[in-house]
Formats: sequence, C-alpha cells, structure tokens
Amino acid sequence: MVLKNEFFFTPKENIKLGEEVIVEIIKEPISKKGPTVTKNISLQDEEIKIYPSNKNDTDIAKGFNKKKKKYLSVVSKLVKSKKFGLSIAKKKGEIDLWEFVYRLQKLQTKLFLLEDKIQNIEVSPCLLSDKQEIIDILLKKIIVGEKKIIIVKSISQALKIKEQLIKEKKWKNKLYIEYSSQKTYKNYEYYIGNLIEQALKSNIQLNTGGHIVIEKTEALTSVDVNSGAFKKIGSSRQTILWINLAATKTIINELRLKNISGIIVIDFIGMINQNDQLSLLEYLNLQLESNLDGSQIIQISEIGLVEITRQRKERNVYDMFTKQCKQCKGTGYSREEKLSNRFQLHFLETSSIYG
Repeated sequence: MVLKNEFFFTPKENIKLGEEVIVEIIKEPISKKGPTVTKNISLQDEEIKIYPSNKNDTDIAKGFNKKKKKYLSVVSKLVKSKKFGLSIAKKKGEIDLWEFVYRLQKLQTKLFLLEDKIQNIEVSPCLLSDKQEIIDILLKKIIVGEKKIIIVKSISQALKIKEQLIKEKKWKNKLYIEYSSQKTYKNYEYYIGNLIEQALKSNIQLNTGGHIVIEKTEALTSVDVNSGAFKKIGSSRQTILWINLAATKTIINELRLKNISGIIVIDFIGMINQNDQLSLLEYLNLQLESNLDGSQIIQISEIGLVEITRQRKERNVYDMFTKQCKQCKGTGYSREEKLSNRFQLHFLETSSIYG
C-alpha cells in the first residue's frame, strides 16, 4: 500500500514495524496496484469536510465574499468541536446557514461514533467504516436540482431511497421514485446490461461515418481515429479537420463514460497545416476543461500523437466488469487449436528466427 500525506507525521510518530495505525483509503486497488491510503482521515458532506488529524483549524474557500466568510467563521466557532479541523469549499448556489449547521452537527456525530469504534478495537486489522452502497454513492454524486425520475426494481428500494432523501435533504424540486414490476424489471436489467456491453466495446462509430478505436493496456490507453466511410466535404484538408473535430467530442464522452485515466494517447488523422492543428488542440482543451475533470494536454508529438493525462478517480469500466482471459493471459488473442496445428509447421519453415 502507498501512504500519502506523510507530512502529517511528526518525527516522533514515525511508523514502526508492527505498530497499529488508522488510515483512510483514498484510492481503491486497481489491477496489480494496491490501495493508496492516508493518515489524514476526513469526513465529508458536500462542501463541508472535517479532519480529525488537524485540530482547531478552519479553512474557508476564497470564493465567498467577506460578509459570508464572517458568518461562516462565527457559526463554525459556535458549533464546531475542538477535536477536528474544518474545511468549507465554494460551490454553486448559496449556503443556507441553518442547513450548514445541521450538516456540520451530523458530521460531528459520525466522527464521535467513529472514535468510539476506535477505542473499542479488540482485533486488528479491522474495518471501521463499511463500504458505501451503490445508492449512497449515486445520491452523493447526483444532487437533485431539477425534475428527475429514479427507477428501482422493488417497492422496498423505493421506500429506502425516499427515506434517505428525506433524511439527507438532497432534493430541491420535484422528484419521482418508481418501482417496476417483475416483467418490466427483467427488460430493464437487460437494458442496463446492454449499456455496459456497449461501453466495453473498443470500436465506436461516429455520426459522420468515421470511427474511433479505444484500446486499454496496463501502461496507457490508445485512441485511434479513422475516417472510414466518411464522405468528403470540399478539400481533403477540410475533411480531415472535420473528422478530427467530430471525433474529439466522442472521445471525451467515451473517456468519461468508461472512466479512463492515466496516460491517454490519441492518434488523430494527420494534419499538415499548423493552423488546423492549433484549432484541434484548442477545441480538445475546451472539451477537456468542460467535461473531463482532472485532465490536461501534455504535448503533441512530431508524428501527430496527442498525449493527455488524467488523474485516476475510482475504477474504470474494464476493472469493474471484466477479468483477464484464461487463454490469452491479457494479450487479446486466444489460440485456435485447429488453425494452430495446421499452420505450425508452415510457421517454423518460413520464420526467419527458426530458419
């Protein structure tokens, strides 16, 4: 495991072999990489975050005006316990002070319950806080701000979500919760499965007639843009630029859908004109800033490859829904016995290695 934020340790608190420490997993294990942990434990509710490791510190984001900052600072001193630090981020919309007090007190309660568990530890290692359910994760990520419909498979799940939404106060406008019958649920489950199956495909067709190919490997993700059956518009230069621009938006959507991170290399169709290259990079950068958080363009190589990096956040679609093939062991090819026996001798006779 990788330990982050080691600056929270003082020289007297260096970890020794066999010593028990309490950490928070900030990045879950992926492939052969273990989880990343930190001793700087935090509890979060939207824009509020508390830190048991940092005592008495209160950090308010710069986005608030002076009057709002003063209000938040005074309220924090009156409500906040001295056992933890506090961080308040600036998000869209105004913060209701009474709602802020309610959520801060709720976080304090969670912290006190966690401290009780820590004091009563009998056997270690042990899990102090259970993994969130998928419903909790979705409701945490999607704060309902407009008319929406949530569809679940049973009335028990519908009532559970209703109770949780009322408790968390995470809705602002009309929200409908529906539960489907068994017959409808079977079709609904197939529909979700079909969406996942489509997301795992490497070949994605473009509306313009071209297509892109996304291949995920251990080291990086490669994206290849092909013109396919795209009909020319005007000159070849205009055609190539149009295909690359059309492919850019699809590539960003696919990277976000598949949750791909790390090093991403895009092989656009080669453009000689430097103005076209600049236009493509500007459009790509605009799409990245708007739709793909934690990403940036590194460079464009001499042969026209665009390199992008994106900070990893949770697992991608391949890690969640696929496993390594037992036959090819991750190479992407499986051995066909009949063809292998037929061409084995021919390969040995014609190969430059085997003479």
